[in-house]
Amino acid sequence: MSRDQNIALEEQFAQKRMSKATFLRLAQFVRPYKTQFFLNVAFTILATASSLLGPKFIQIGIDRHLTNFNSPEIAGQGILLISAVYLANLFLGWVLSVAQVKTAITIGQGAMNDLRKAVFAHIQNPSLNFFDRTRQGRIISRADSDINSLDQVLTWGANQMLSSTLTLVGACAILAQSEWRLWLAVSCVLPVLAVATRVFQVRILRAYRRLTEQGSRMTAALAENVSGVRVVQAFSREDTNLEQFREINEEYAGRFSAAARIFHLYIPLIPLLSGIGTAIILGYGGHLAMRNEITVGEVAAFILYLGMFFGPIQTMGDLYNSILSTAASSERVFQLLDTKPQVINRPKARDLAPIDGDVVFENVFFRYDSTPSDKWILNGVSFHALAGQTIALVGSTGSGKTTVASLIARFYEPQSGLIRIDGTDLFATTIESLRSQIGIVTQENFLFSGTVMENLKFGRPSATDREVIEAAQSLGTHEIILGLKKGYETEVFERGGNLSAGERQLITFTRAMVARPRILILDEATSAVDSRTENTIQNALEKLFRMRTSFVIAHRLSTVRHADQILVLDEGRIVERGDHDTLIARGGRYAELHGEFVRQ
Repeated sequence: MSRDQNIALEEQFAQKRMSKATFLRLAQFVRPYKTQFFLNVAFTILATASSLLGPKFIQIGIDRHLTNFNSPEIAGQGILLISAVYLANLFLGWVLSVAQVKTAITIGQGAMNDLRKAVFAHIQNPSLNFFDRTRQGRIISRADSDINSLDQVLTWGANQMLSSTLTLVGACAILAQSEWRLWLAVSCVLPVLAVATRVFQVRILRAYRRLTEQGSRMTAALAENVSGVRVVQAFSREDTNLEQFREINEEYAGRFSAAARIFHLYIPLIPLLSGIGTAIILGYGGHLAMRNEITVGEVAAFILYLGMFFGPIQTMGDLYNSILSTAASSERVFQLLDTKPQVINRPKARDLAPIDGDVVFENVFFRYDSTPSDKWILNGVSFHALAGQTIALVGSTGSGKTTVASLIARFYEPQSGLIRIDGTDLFATTIESLRSQIGIVTQENFLFSGTVMENLKFGRPSATDREVIEAAQSLGTHEIILGLKKGYETEVFERGGNLSAGERQLITFTRAMVARPRILILDEATSAVDSRTENTIQNALEKLFRMRTSFVIAHRLSTVRHADQILVLDEGRIVERGDHDTLIARGGRYAELHGEFVRQ
């Protein structure tokens, strides 16, 4: 066996294992609806049995009544009776099919809703390094379009596949036991069907995996271009980005065409083979009927059952096309669900009691990639922030300031070193109890759709309107919020697009205050605030900083000059520490940064 054949065989086995595992995982979401599932199976079996009885009634009508030329009156009565029975069976099948559809909808939509909730819950849990290395568009593609592609199959496909399989097996059993000579004559087309089906299964699964992967790239490109449209226009990248998207889109179209060619070569083959089989039955079966070796009704029933044999195969081919697309999508959804957060609660972790805010770093080393070749972002950082102190973190871009804040909130975990809050090892506490006592304001100033009031209560939904207003008044943001179109009830568009950068920044600042944090982290929190507004909130900050431990990261050094302790970072190390006056007098790195700020 050649190397290429070995690779192809290994790929087929891998596809089987993966598809089986994927099917079993999808089945877990159906399990809560097992009562409806068993009812659906029962209705499907009964509906299939009803449809399989149809040709038998036609055979009886032909053989016993239509060919009864000796007693036309009795034959007429018999035809009316068998027609009534046929219609009654048809009506019963319709009732069973309706019940079958209702239970299928209950199962499919219930499973889909559970899967959507599971994915939404999960994508909020991965550590930030997952989002650092994964494009937003790919996450959205898996959580949206990939899940939506499961909808039709889970709701309708599985039920149709069961119905088609039962019909196929039932028709095959009836054909095999009815007239062996006809069955033997028509079986010559089955090897062709078996080989074609096998080739189709292997090639179409591979094609759909490639197609869905390219579809994810296209969604990622779209999401990235939309979210960064300001930058695109600012740098006149429209034509360049369009060319890049054209290449991605053409690759997608090529892969789609390849999958479509495979599908449309196989599907038309089924009615062709069915037609050949029907021609064989008409020719050979008609010959046997003329010799009175079988009846005309048997020939007619055999042709109908043959249609019921090939019909499900064509239906299953169509469904297989959808199922393979679903299999590729579901594999990608489960890959997302299998993403394990690196930052998790340690065994025996305990809730952190209400804290004062005493923070200690002891020889902390951190890098984003755990490989030895990656650069240390923090290189042996140690400091002690007393409860109630304001700590300023300053330094050039990439010096490690934001990383220190991220480690305090356990967005990441260091490779070595110790972090303690009020004497408690940070890793011995639960993440939820820690972050519930930390408030963070970043320069990103992300707002959610809803009213301003709803955004302000985001960190503490139990807060009253009065508490929110008092927090805004204490910060000097109350009048600014009242100046909005509807004040606190102003609707916020997606990402706060209907607000200025300064307004968004002040709202996020107030939101953190409403949460009543014991540790406050301000990461470039005043970068989007004009000087007049900054002076307004600076007075409030002095009062608020006395009530909690605060870490302030800022390039605008005017916001940190009153800090109790200033830590100057450079290439992941603390190179200076002290208050503003001490560091200016020392004439070191902080003095250089301050001089650069004054000259701006």
